[in-house]
Amino acid sequence: MTGQDRPKAIVIGAGIVGSCCALQLQRDGFAVTMLDPAGFGRGCTEGTAGIFATGHIFPAATEGAVRQFLAAASRDSLDSPVIDKASLPALLPWFSALAASAAPPRAAVAGAVLQALLPLAIPHMKTLLGETTFAAFMHKRGWLYVYETEDDFQRTSGERDARRRAGIAVEELDGAALHRLEPGLPKRFRRAALLPDIVQVPDLDGLLRAVGDAALAEGAVLRNEAADAIACLDDGSFVVEAGGERLCASLVVVAAGPRSARFVARLGLDVPHSPERGYSVTLPHAGVTLSRPVSFARQKMVAASMRGGLRLTSTAEFTDAQTPPDYRHVERQLAFAREMFGASTEGAGRWHGDRSATPDGLPVIGPVPGNKRLILAYGHGHLGLTLAGVTATLVAALAGGRPAPIDMAPFRPERFPLVPAA
Repeated sequence: MTGQDRPKAIVIGAGIVGSCCALQLQRDGFAVTMLDPAGFGRGCTEGTAGIFATGHIFPAATEGAVRQFLAAASRDSLDSPVIDKASLPALLPWFSALAASAAPPRAAVAGAVLQALLPLAIPHMKTLLGETTFAAFMHKRGWLYVYETEDDFQRTSGERDARRRAGIAVEELDGAALHRLEPGLPKRFRRAALLPDIVQVPDLDGLLRAVGDAALAEGAVLRNEAADAIACLDDGSFVVEAGGERLCASLVVVAAGPRSARFVARLGLDVPHSPERGYSVTLPHAGVTLSRPVSFARQKMVAASMRGGLRLTSTAEFTDAQTPPDYRHVERQLAFAREMFGASTEGAGRWHGDRSATPDGLPVIGPVPGNKRLILAYGHGHLGLTLAGVTATLVAALAGGRPAPIDMAPFRPERFPLVPAA
């Protein structure tokens, strides 16, 4: 099939999810144009610890999460999710949907969906990247959760048991075994849980470029322009306005992370959505190297050695996308690095970015009701990197009219009723 014979597809967004979708669609016979003013990979993935969180089987919406949200709305503590008080009125519909999704039957369904979906993440990313590229970037280093006291460790025994029941390997370590594994950790940590099969990408920039370059090499086109509007024509095709031009396509995929919500609203869909801002700091001269990512339970902090140095991430902030960043999060991360590791913070790189968060913690993947050629692929929250490959598979199946490898109903855009039922 020549380039002129291929049906045209437009992918809005060239972060990790959009780039993977574009690569898969190009391979499936579409002539793909990607639209993103920031270019490849400048979404929320770039500032993370690079973890493929395939052990993250717990639903985001739980009764505990609702209590945590209510507490955060009345205080301002950086060791828990922060809610920008000025944005609180706009977050109320999202919170209402969170509360409905947290009802135990619904939370149980969301957990079951994650248990079915997450095992597909690594195989589908490996297929998309190919063996050589996958091996170059993806390292099975495991993920450590460390605890200062036996009581702290025992309080999370239920999580370890749940992971084991789901078939996820978990090893329990005493202090001696922990410090043999990670001698750079302070001796104050006396217990740990290791998820040995977790994969990490220490060179996120390299991976993001590799996916984008593969899409370009196979014929896709990247335009560094924002999509301004989507119009559906009478014949079922689309016109996307971008950079003052009108681009025609027979398929449109909206994979623009938190920016997707404005397109969804214009299409008349009511999908509760909130930007969830994350912050990280990268220390090029930290003087500390970790063999694998480490989560510090009490401090709500994650540390990981990345290609650019030691990276620290912590709790998130719910706010309006236009609100200026609150760099107190970064200052807390820097203080943690100095206290915990005696790390040098000279030349620290500061980052913030907005995740796309749905109330039930599951992504929105599916066609707009009444238009199967307009597909949404956003709302991945903390699982964008993890689920990018399998999302590309699901989007391509929808575009090609093929059966998907998993039930798509839990991800449908219209799953949130206007007045959620309990």
